[in-house]
Amino acid sequence: MTILHFLIRYGPFRIRLMGKRFSRIDRSVKGIILCHSGEYIVPPGKNYRRVFVYHGTCDTVYKAQGPDDKLLAEWFEYYFVTGDKDLHKLRKYTYNADKLEGKIVRTGMFRSDSIITGSFDREKILRKYGIHSDGKKIVLYAPTWAYGGGTLSELFETFAKEIPKQYVLIVRPHANDRVAIKYIRSWQRSHHVRDLYIFPKPAQDIMDFVSIADVLIGDNSAVNYDFVLTGRPLVLVRSDEHENLFVPPDEYNIKLCVPMYEHGKDSILEKIEVALHNPEYKKRTAALVHNSFYFNDGHVVDRVCSFIVDALSDMGVVDREKVMRKYGKRFEYRSDYIFKTESPLQ
Repeated sequence: MTILHFLIRYGPFRIRLMGKRFSRIDRSVKGIILCHSGEYIVPPGKNYRRVFVYHGTCDTVYKAQGPDDKLLAEWFEYYFVTGDKDLHKLRKYTYNADKLEGKIVRTGMFRSDSIITGSFDREKILRKYGIHSDGKKIVLYAPTWAYGGGTLSELFETFAKEIPKQYVLIVRPHANDRVAIKYIRSWQRSHHVRDLYIFPKPAQDIMDFVSIADVLIGDNSAVNYDFVLTGRPLVLVRSDEHENLFVPPDEYNIKLCVPMYEHGKDSILEKIEVALHNPEYKKRTAALVHNSFYFNDGHVVDRVCSFIVDALSDMGVVDREKVMRKYGKRFEYRSDYIFKTESPLQ
């Protein structure tokens, strides 16, 4: 369950989904505004606090309206950070990065709770999507779109012909890759490949497929970093450098931790076998998770809710004790979101 879904369903908060134009915000709005982009700037206000929540941990640059497309530290009162990898990227793409001190809220990796705790129901997910594995391992191909140098148009036909010979193949395109989605759906209708499933709709939750897959094939998608938390093997596609990507330091670079597939040179089936059976890659990805992300304990949503309750209480919007009496059974209060030893609420 994503953070937003949890807040809407259980949180003691009034949730308002806002459009892209923030120049006129009702003065009566009080609370926390969660911002997933630096391209649409919420003006500062006395009655609310702006929180930067990037949509996923990945290797694409932050796009913003600041100089050289960078963020400006003063645009947000707080920044949710998944780990040291995210923090490195934030500092790299933020002007006045020294002013981030005291604004950092440590959360852990978004979308990871069910993966870490194992609270998902594999069989239920298979039934939900009509997937029949018949004892075969499931391979998930989850490429990004053109913005990050996605590989779907180039590689789909090869993967669709080869991988189902030994495995069940799930293809989960990026929702913005509309031209490629049209092409692969047309290809599927004319070829009728057994053990090939395509799920292009945004409502088809990518985390369902991450939960049930035995192997991931990715390129530059944020899903790579979600999947690595499962401890299961990955194969990544070698792609050309792209203007919207950056190369993280080695300790955060997932492409140094997994076998890389090069189209026209490698066999994808051989690369999957290497990923499944070479223990060295498991060691490397475990080290990557340790270096990159905070906590990894299945309590991301708990920390986010705890921070919001504390922040709203500090602003006088809610009474913390009343909120905890009413909703404390629905999430576990965690104060370790505080960066270093100083509370970001002070």
